[in-house]
Amino acid sequence: MLLLATSAAVSKDIGLIATFGGIGLIVNIIVVLIAVQIRGERRQNQEYRSSRTR
Repeated sequence: MLLLATSAAVSKDIGLIATFGGIGLIVNIIVVLIAVQIRGERRQNQEYRSSRTR
């Protein structure tokens, strides 16, 4: 009886860890993509400004 209660709790814990870990992974990927996009746009702006001043 105790083994079943333990296994149910452990399975719920594993499910929660997988769910929130997956959400965290997706959020981190989105943040990295945003940072790459910002870096690229900044480089384009700098190139544009340098070409306009010449």
